[in-house]
Amino acid sequence: PNKEDSEGAKSGKNQARPLIGIAGDCAEAAYILRPVASNKDTTENRDQSTNYALMCEIETGATVGSIGIGYDDFANVEQQSGYAKIYIPCYEQNKILVFAMGDKNVEEEDDGW
Repeated sequence: PNKEDSEGAKSGKNQARPLIGIAGDCAEAAYILRPVASNKDTTENRDQSTNYALMCEIETGATVGSIGIGYDDFANVEQQSGYAKIYIPCYEQNKILVFAMGDKNVEEEDDGW
């Protein structure tokens, strides 16, 4: 998900389905869902655009507030410009977790982690 995808939706261009972010609140977690291809055998009477699967669960150990999404670069951290940044508030910890999306084809430098 990047800024150009978002702008394509506004102009009516045909585009891929978006990721979905859900605040789990009492589960003390946030969830990111990704679109999946439909299986015609099991989804015969369903809207095919509603097929999603869990991409990741982000356990926070605190009450999760409303998830925010932005496309501006975050601080002075190395990142791919124009991709979505996901902001997850963790109330009891007085923190906001920030995750940056990016192009999966970019090679990362091995920093020893």
